[in-house]
Amino acid sequence: MSKINFLTLILVTLLLSSCGFHTPVKNTPLNAVIVSANTNEFARELQSRFNQNAVQNLTIQLGSEMRKQQTASYTSSNSVNSYTLSLSVPVKVFGAKQQLLLSQDLKANLHLSKITASTQADRLQIEEAYAQLRNTLIKKLIRRLSKLNEN
Repeated sequence: MSKINFLTLILVTLLLSSCGFHTPVKNTPLNAVIVSANTNEFARELQSRFNQNAVQNLTIQLGSEMRKQQTASYTSSNSVNSYTLSLSVPVKVFGAKQQLLLSQDLKANLHLSKITASTQADRLQIEEAYAQLRNTLIKKLIRRLSKLNEN
């Protein structure tokens, strides 16, 4: 290797290390045993997000989904115009030695407006909104589990 190439390599390395650039840390893949009193959609969706080939080093205890639907506004003809939907799931995460790592109620809210006149379309729209809230909660939980897994 010539001196110019060697000096260029050293200079680039110094510049990248001085600005805080680091290669990404490879975390171990997440997998967990999910314990739920009743098999619900949240538990099934969460299980599908894990790497099934990885070692199961966490135990996640899930409570029942708690849905809350509140009317947010009415039209001039006194029919419902919008809802506020809430979804919460109590979660406890245990480590490999069954020590409690996380105990929290995960919560998400969504304001749903432009409700159609059809009650069947309303129900479908509300179920789709709850599925979206479920995905939001799963993303939050996976981010927290990734942070726990780093430690």
